[in-house]
Amino acid sequence: MVNFENENRYSFKRVSGLVLDMQPRLLGGIAEKDDLVDAVSIFCKAMNLFDIRTVITEQVPSKLGETATQISSLCTDSPRFSKKTFSAFGESSFASWVEKEKIQHLIITGIETPICVYLSAVDAIKQGMDVTVLTDCIGARRLGDAKQCLGQLESIGCHLLPLETLLYSLLGSADHEVFRSISGLVRSRAPMI
Repeated sequence: MVNFENENRYSFKRVSGLVLDMQPRLLGGIAEKDDLVDAVSIFCKAMNLFDIRTVITEQVPSKLGETATQISSLCTDSPRFSKKTFSAFGESSFASWVEKEKIQHLIITGIETPICVYLSAVDAIKQGMDVTVLTDCIGARRLGDAKQCLGQLESIGCHLLPLETLLYSLLGSADHEVFRSISGLVRSRAPMI
């Protein structure tokens, strides 16, 4: 379990959120895409509140378009990396940014779980980074494939958590200065039935 409570080891300067390929053309075939876009939007809002930087990748945006506006509008100051590789780390400018910023913990969201999410998480772990994949902030066309890949990621040391668990881990207690704002974001989500 990732414990961010009173986490001075990273001081949040070494933590980064990653939004992978949330482009409308790619989202078209994703199961429960509307819930996914809402969850990733809440993730981006929360990262802004915690002052944790978020980085965006876009898979061949010249052909597949840019990140969904609902998400990109929340990440106006976020670095964006265009990529052709499936792992974000295959894009040299992204890999250089991670190294330059000395990122030690990557929180991964986006699509598609059995491809870009999986390969990016594996590459981050290979580089010695802590990796958390937010299970309700990722999506796939084939849910069985996603489940299998998540099991494999967990077996190699990746943390699999829902967004709400991550957010309350970052808060640590109700005394945190952004507790009320985060609590409001969590309550704004539609309940799972």
